[in-house]
Amino acid sequence: MQVYDFYITPEEYEEAAKIGITKKTLDKRIRYRGWDKEKAVTTPPLTRKEYPKEILELAKRNGVCISTLRTRVNKLGWDMYKAATEPIEDKRITVSRAYSKNRKLPKKYLETARANGISDHAFYDRVTKYKWNLEDASTKPIMTPSEIGLMTKEKRQKSLDLIFAKSRARKQVQL
Repeated sequence: MQVYDFYITPEEYEEAAKIGITKKTLDKRIRYRGWDKEKAVTTPPLTRKEYPKEILELAKRNGVCISTLRTRVNKLGWDMYKAATEPIEDKRITVSRAYSKNRKLPKKYLETARANGISDHAFYDRVTKYKWNLEDASTKPIMTPSEIGLMTKEKRQKSLDLIFAKSRARKQVQL
C-alpha cells in the first residue's frame, strides 16, 4: 500500500455515501484497518437486526438486556419471545453447572478423599502428578511427618550402603 492510497478524494466520499457509508467509517476502513480503496468504498456497512418494540419492552421488564437478547437470538438461535422472557440465570448456578460438566476427576472419589482427610489438592496431585489410581488416591491416608522422616532415613541409608559397598569392593580388588 502506497502513502497516497490513504488520501480519500471527495468523489470517493460521495460514492461511499450513496450506499450508506459515513465519512468516519470510510476513514477507519482505509487508514486504520488497511482496506484497499475499492473494497472500502463498495462494501456496504453492516447493520444490526432491529427488534420490535414489544419484544424490547418485554425483555426490559424481565431483566434481559439488549446484548443478551441479541446473543440468544443470533448465536443461540432462540425465538424472540423466548429470548425476551427467559430469566437470566444466576452466575453461580451457571459456573457450578459448567464445573460439573468439565470435571476431570469423579465426584465420588473426591468426596471419599475428603471423608478420609485428604485435601483436594493432594488428591489431584496423587492422580495427575504421581499417577496413582483413583481408589488408592482417595483412600490411602496422608503420611505423618515422622513417617516421612523414617522413609527418608531408610532411603538415605540404602544409598549410603550402596556407595560404601562399592568402595569396599574396590579395596578388595586392589589387595
